[in-house]
Amino acid sequence: MSSAAEAETGGLYINARKAVEERNILEEMGHKQPPTPIQTDNSTAEGIVNNRVQPKRTKAMDMRFHWLRDRANQGQFRFYWRPGTTNRGDYFTKHHPASHHCNIRPVILNPYQVLMDLRKRQGMKGGRATGATARVC
Repeated sequence: MSSAAEAETGGLYINARKAVEERNILEEMGHKQPPTPIQTDNSTAEGIVNNRVQPKRTKAMDMRFHWLRDRANQGQFRFYWRPGTTNRGDYFTKHHPASHHCNIRPVILNPYQVLMDLRKRQGMKGGRATGATARVC
C-alpha cells in the first residue's frame, strides 16, 4: 500500500473521530443525524474504507481502517471520492499551474469591497472594532 493511501486513511480516521463527538452531542440534543459525508481525494483510501480494495500489508493501519469500515457499516458516515482539483483544501498544499490560480482565486479570496462592506456592517473601521461594538472572542 502506498504511503499516500496510509496518510489519507489516517486523515479520514482523525476527522471521523472528531465527527463522532459532534454527532453524539447533536443526537443527545434530539437532532437525528443522517450519515455524515466525508470526502477524500485518494481513491485507494476510499476503496479501503468502503471495502472495495483489500490491501495486502495493513498491519500499521488495521485499527484505523477497520474502525472506519465499522462506522460506515453502522450508517454513521458516508465516505466518497472526488478528484483533488475540486478539493479546496488542496489549494494551499499542492503545486498548481497559473491557470488554476486564476480560476480558483474568486472562490478562495473575498473581493476587497465585500470585505469592506462586512466590516462596515459589523461597526469596524480599517479592520479595528469601534466604540462599544468591540468584542473579545
